[in-house]
Amino acid sequence: MRRNRSSLARPLIGSLAAAAVSLGLLTACSDPSQEATDSVSQDQADTFREDQLRQKDIDKAYAALPTRPTGVVDIDGSTGGSLTPSEVDSYQATADAAQVNVAANGEDQAFQELCAGQIDLVDSARPISRAEWEACQAVGLDVVQFQVAAEAIVVAIKSETDVGTDCLTVDQVRDIYRAGSPLTNWSQEPLGFDDVPLAVGGPNPDNNGFGFFGRYVLGAPEPSQVDLRSDYYLAADDAEARKFVVGKRTLEVRASRFDNVSRRRAQANQALQDARTEMLAARDELAVALAERAKGIRDQRPVADKRKDQRRVDAAYERRSAARVRLDAALQRYRTLDDLYRSTDQARRLYNAYRGHVAYFRFSYYELFEDQLRPFEITMPDGQRNCIFPSQRTITSGEYPLARQLLITTTTRSLARAEVRDFLRHYVANAQASADSARFVALPGETVRAQLAWLDGDQTPTLYVPDDEATTPVRPLPSEKPAR
Repeated sequence: MRRNRSSLARPLIGSLAAAAVSLGLLTACSDPSQEATDSVSQDQADTFREDQLRQKDIDKAYAALPTRPTGVVDIDGSTGGSLTPSEVDSYQATADAAQVNVAANGEDQAFQELCAGQIDLVDSARPISRAEWEACQAVGLDVVQFQVAAEAIVVAIKSETDVGTDCLTVDQVRDIYRAGSPLTNWSQEPLGFDDVPLAVGGPNPDNNGFGFFGRYVLGAPEPSQVDLRSDYYLAADDAEARKFVVGKRTLEVRASRFDNVSRRRAQANQALQDARTEMLAARDELAVALAERAKGIRDQRPVADKRKDQRRVDAAYERRSAARVRLDAALQRYRTLDDLYRSTDQARRLYNAYRGHVAYFRFSYYELFEDQLRPFEITMPDGQRNCIFPSQRTITSGEYPLARQLLITTTTRSLARAEVRDFLRHYVANAQASADSARFVALPGETVRAQLAWLDGDQTPTLYVPDDEATTPVRPLPSEKPAR
């Protein structure tokens, strides 16, 4: 737990005062080592005086912050696509609710306003930056960050297919989707995977996932279709994007019959060949029988022998007729199965052609059809956080690179106000249900409970300090739901 600047200054004053007394007592004794000690003590004293002056400036700036109006909570930031508008409406319908004012001036301006003491809360999808945090510290404001939900994009191909990799970097995803992308095969650089045709699709601009993907992957402040490659398949909704990847269910069913139809066609073909062989044998027997009867007539065989020859001819005619019926039936059955084979083979080829189709989905939709979709693991271009699988845990923690955390940032000064705590308590307590309703990723229960403990005074809030080495917001508590 990091303490307030002024509380840190008190032990420092005592230690430096003691150092100053020691310095006065020892000035009479001088030697080279003593001179070095005197130099260190002087540096400490100078640092102490500088800290005192700095703390006075901070205290003066803190005292000059504007007074927040009683019974009013002010929020600013990127409230579009967040839970805040609905949570404000829900809160204001409760008894004794404070007045909550919501603005949408963007995250940058909102953090400036927070560190100027002009607002209480910032609604954002990114944590406060180092420079913004230092601006808060310069006026004596300590920062506290609440997470209320998370959101993520999943890039997926058809289940049980393979294009030569399970993992893509953020840059590779961008190269696949960006306007002007020349990639039409998974084997092309900078991909370098299997020789599989590449087809790209996803939702239309009305889908919340479209804006998220455009901003966080393509780097487009106001995403539109022009930010995407010209052959991008613009699906009307998530269901159509899924069909673009996995194919229509009817096509899948037809394709699934291929092996069975192929086996039956082979059996029918064998039966047809057997029927043709029998037809040829019957024709040969009839020809022999007719020739033998003609020879008996020429040779004037006895009547009994002629009758025997005639019976052989009659039997040969019957055999040929039966063979013809059998051949016709076998031919008809083969033709029927051959037509079915060609149809299912075409369906199989079309279905297999979806192998290289790729689209992106909001995580909440992917979860509903994870049996049909094969998600790519994602890693950052610098190799950090290699190949992270999208799961509720990796998304809410911020580990998964194509995730964003929905954050509410405030200061200890604002948290000291009852109306701010009351609103935040309502927000955090309802965050899981609201996230599910809005198709975001809900927080694990222990994270919610820990944040409520901050607001109820059962636990001191953790002060947020930016980590210059980190690329994601501070990680919440682990999820009770393991990664899949």
